[in-house]
Amino acid sequence: MEQLNIEYNFTSESRSFCQDCDFLKSRCLCDTLKVIPNNVHLIVLQHPSESKHPLNTVRIMKKSFKEMTVLVGENFTSDLILNTLLCDPNNECALLYPGDEATVLNADAPKAQITHLILLDGTWRKAKKIFMLSHNLHTLPSIKLAPETTSDYRIRKAPSDQSLSTLEASTMALQYLEPTLDTSAAILSFQKMVDFQIKKMGREVYQTNYLDKKKD
Repeated sequence: MEQLNIEYNFTSESRSFCQDCDFLKSRCLCDTLKVIPNNVHLIVLQHPSESKHPLNTVRIMKKSFKEMTVLVGENFTSDLILNTLLCDPNNECALLYPGDEATVLNADAPKAQITHLILLDGTWRKAKKIFMLSHNLHTLPSIKLAPETTSDYRIRKAPSDQSLSTLEASTMALQYLEPTLDTSAAILSFQKMVDFQIKKMGREVYQTNYLDKKKD
């Protein structure tokens, strides 16, 4: 906690944060951020280690989506907020998780009447741990994105090109659940964050540590 305070209280202009977007002023996203009036309420179950990651896309989502709840932890079985939402008879909840029984979202799939969409935020290993520990998720209807869906999250290593960031997964799911909803502002902010990071590390480092790794 002490290290965190030192980092945020640093007075150098290069390390000062924008009060509106919560990113470094040198990487401000305010010109692309826009409130997205989604009707499907997004519930993000975030692993504690992911909440501290500076390039976590949920940071952008919290500034973008009007209807959104973020809960941090590993085991949500007894989480009061989540269980209250799950038990409300007016809510139709679904889990975005690539299980064997999950329904694939695509143009041919019937439009589900989902009011609350649950997403797991963390590396694949940590997201799977959240799912395995949280028994209240196991009985929920689950949906998944088409397997050919690819990620543009070029600055974080993943098991495959189909390993989407939480922001990408949420916007792609909303394309089917709310076809008229414009989520392009969130995608633009995400792409800008990625471009900033690539510029910071330099093209050579990016090539060596990310592009070349995909060829191995």
